Amino acid sequence: MAETTSVTNHINIIRTLFSQLTMLGQQIEENERAELLLQSLSDSYDQLIINLINNILSDYLVFDDVAVAILEEKNRRKNKKDRNSSNQVEALLMSRGRSTERGSSESQIQGRSKSRSKETVKCYNYGKKGTLKGIVGLKRV
Repeated sequence: MAETTSVTNHINIIRTLFSQLTMLGQQIEENERAELLLQSLSDSYDQLIINLINNILSDYLVFDDVAVAILEEKNRRKNKKDRNSSNQVEALLMSRGRSTERGSSESQIQGRSKSRSKETVKCYNYGKKGTLKGIVGLKRV
């Protein structure tokens, strides 16, 4: 099976081929069908194949059980891919949000410092009121 082929389509094609062989008089045993399905999978399913073969209590595989396991593995991979994509999008949004937050906090700080420059303050030394620009020893009023 090519990596680009849908697993569901691949299983359906295999079932169709077995059905056609049966109509032609070729009987293929259930465990042989399951083994042929496993052998037809791409290399990316090697770990699943090993797990299925090692976890069978007897030497008897059932085609439908193997097909279900393959479809579950496909769904698990899809969910993992979706989670990874979602996490990447979330990280991207967060990183953009942080830069926006930094920008807004910087402008708030700048805005605050501008407004402070216009505050009325009292000089520590002379007790005079004025703006930040004109007085050296400052105390807020």
